[in-house]
Amino acid sequence: MTSSSASHDSKISMKRSITIASIIMMSSVLLSRIMGLVREQVLAGYEGIGPGMNAYVASFLIPEFLNHLLAGGFLSITFIPIFQKYLITKEDEKSWRVFSNLLTTGSIALGVLIVLCMVFTRQIVGLLGHGAPPELTIRLTRIIMPAQLLFYWGAFLMAIQYANNRFFLPAMLPLCYNGGIILGGVLLHRFIGVEGFAWGVLFGAFIGNVVIQLPGAIKVGMRFKPVVDVKDPDLKQYIFLTLPLILGLGMTFSNEVFFRFFGSFLGSGALASINYSLRTMMILVAVFGQAAGVASYPFLSRLAAEMKFDEMNAMLNSITKKIATILIPCCCVMIPLAPQIIAILYQRGHFNAQSTAATAPILMIYLLGAFPFAASTIVMRSYYAQKKMMFPMIISTIIAVASIPLYIGLGSWLGSSGIALASIIGMTAQFCILYFMWEKRHNHIADAIKTALFILKITGVSLLGFGISYGLRWYFTNHHLLAGFVHIVIGTVLCGIPSLLVVGICLHFFRIVNLKTLVTLRRKKA
Repeated sequence: MTSSSASHDSKISMKRSITIASIIMMSSVLLSRIMGLVREQVLAGYEGIGPGMNAYVASFLIPEFLNHLLAGGFLSITFIPIFQKYLITKEDEKSWRVFSNLLTTGSIALGVLIVLCMVFTRQIVGLLGHGAPPELTIRLTRIIMPAQLLFYWGAFLMAIQYANNRFFLPAMLPLCYNGGIILGGVLLHRFIGVEGFAWGVLFGAFIGNVVIQLPGAIKVGMRFKPVVDVKDPDLKQYIFLTLPLILGLGMTFSNEVFFRFFGSFLGSGALASINYSLRTMMILVAVFGQAAGVASYPFLSRLAAEMKFDEMNAMLNSITKKIATILIPCCCVMIPLAPQIIAILYQRGHFNAQSTAATAPILMIYLLGAFPFAASTIVMRSYYAQKKMMFPMIISTIIAVASIPLYIGLGSWLGSSGIALASIIGMTAQFCILYFMWEKRHNHIADAIKTALFILKITGVSLLGFGISYGLRWYFTNHHLLAGFVHIVIGTVLCGIPSLLVVGICLHFFRIVNLKTLVTLRRKKA
């Protein structure tokens, strides 16, 4: 076999592996987001947008910060390249030693931080506004905080599975986590109120991160022995790669912190309404952005290690275009239907029509930013795969800090909707700057221009879908055809489906997206 044919077969194999991994992760994320949606529906039914829900949302502020300090959300990104290096060179002993050292040392550091935060919870919560009841927020925070240690362990157990191209058990984590929260709330709410959901967080984190992931890690050959070696070069490299991520304020992390902090000053119900809207939008982001990012990262990392930057660039642009093709039309059609979507998803129990009216405008704003939220996941991981942590974090930190006046100003002017608008402005700026800087660094500005024009074309056609969806909703509303749950569901489907069909037909007619080619490719894969 010639080298060219071997290279071709290797590319086909990688594409097939990425496709399989993406399908697994997208299926998992879809199921987990459905479970997450059920979790929010249960919370809405029991708590609505009242004080208990505001306290529950605010109680995640310190845990989110702890998770960020130990780079829990980035751990697989920084650890996989180090671990994978030894897998490629068949140095198994070294790979498991660095795994053991990082797991042990980090657990000790995180344990100390958790104890300190438990002691000073009252003082930290005191910095928030009065939108969340302080005493209840303190209790919930102290219950949830230890879960971060479980997430830290789970991140390592999942990372070694990702590095070995095993995705199934890691994909089960969010399902177990959300299931634990739902179970805790349903079983305990009648006895201890919203605290039942907080205990569910702890239970779900243990099942999802330890009970489920440990067998998968053992199956790929995990060998763990407690090691604390602060002089280990791999530990130093891990810290070097991770420190920019910790010191930097990535827009994803900043969004979670800022909406809780600034939203707490907007009065009763604001935090809960923002949370429901954000979680609804994040269903789309997770399924079409985060899933593709997690699935593609091991392959991006391998391409980076092999210095195949043109292939990395092609993968980045291909995934970005696919995300745009799906997300932008869906969001444009969904924006006019936001009140109906919120009513269908949450309006029951303590979440009434007034709650829907307060939440729907925020969802409209968040839907405007779904694409940059999702696409940022891919472009950030392209930098991380090359171990370029500092540059994206500097950019995102500057944008996050610059967005603080927006949160204050827009929050004061537009209330909860202003918090959402500040968030999507920051995320859009982050994506645009990092994406074009990536293309410039790799001399692919022409590709960037093509992708930008593609996105503009998709957006232009999708605005037609927005107009049709808005017009149909206006007609149904004025003829009182959207009264009652069943009628709302049917009316929303009758507004949304035709709008999306028109967009799809126009995209094909104007040769922006070739639907026949997509069908042919799917048949060939089948």
